[in-house]
Amino acid sequence: MSTQEKHITSLMSRQRVPFEKDVLKFLLKHEARIVNPVVRSFIRRYVKWLYDCVNQEVTILPGGAIELVRWTSKEGGSYGYDPASIGFYLYKLNEIFFTVMGNAYIRITQQETLEDLPPLNMQLSIEMLKGLSTGLGFYVLAFYFTTDAPSEAHGWVHWACDLFGEFRDLETWRPDKQVVTSKSVRQVLRSEQLPDVPYHHAAFPKFVQEHDPRTYKPPEAPTAPSPPYDKSYYVDRSNWDGLHLGYKHGFSHGFKTGHRAGYDQCMEDTSILFSEAAFIIECERKRLVDFLRSLRQTLGVLNDDPLMVEAEVQVATPDGKPTNGYRADSQGEE
Repeated sequence: MSTQEKHITSLMSRQRVPFEKDVLKFLLKHEARIVNPVVRSFIRRYVKWLYDCVNQEVTILPGGAIELVRWTSKEGGSYGYDPASIGFYLYKLNEIFFTVMGNAYIRITQQETLEDLPPLNMQLSIEMLKGLSTGLGFYVLAFYFTTDAPSEAHGWVHWACDLFGEFRDLETWRPDKQVVTSKSVRQVLRSEQLPDVPYHHAAFPKFVQEHDPRTYKPPEAPTAPSPPYDKSYYVDRSNWDGLHLGYKHGFSHGFKTGHRAGYDQCMEDTSILFSEAAFIIECERKRLVDFLRSLRQTLGVLNDDPLMVEAEVQVATPDGKPTNGYRADSQGEE
């Protein structure tokens, strides 16, 4: 059992809180009555979608394999997810919300028990981020972060996943321009369009995996085929030798010119593909940043006021004033 799980179990057994452990489902159920726009937006944008993902049915194949449930992003990426896997990471997300809201509720209503509260230096793990990535549309970036991303990218995502950290550089960070040539990114982009792969994109043919033609290295021209001397046409051997020498020079020039033309065409095609890759990465970056910003803002609000549902339960603070951002017709503790 993880440290966080121990804290949550302890919180549930020793303290009384007016919401269920599956707090995200509770908030979703009462979404229309949530008065804070930050919390309401997160529930509408992400929580509802994730529960919709969990409720999807999959086709089970022989041997226990499944056909992933798929959805297509605006840039044409096909994301495939396993509803059970999304459900597991949604369960973990529920634990985070329960801990934050439980902490805040006890801090407001039961100050004599503050020493029992679990700490809130909470970090969203990269594993959890990757687990949600196929459902939320940033799988390519998540795979990059867990494989061959440079230290600068690792540092950013670790900082961005600090749920109560500063917001600096959350919007302005961009991956290194070499991300499109990363082995891990190209491995994902070249994936075949199969029902059990978590991501594929029709714009990327398999040849992208073989080489990167943007650095041109011309090969040596092969030796020109040399026909045997035919004295019936060339009585003078020197004439034949001269013509054959010209033929060899022409062969070599033609080979090099043709090879370069082929390279230029490959460059043009590949530039289009790598431009598409950069576009995909940017779209995923925006989705990732939007999710992390909304998550962190929502937890920040709930850490100040855990009671966001109108007309359910309202708790008076020690000075007799109601909690912020929450309306109720009557006041009292259940």
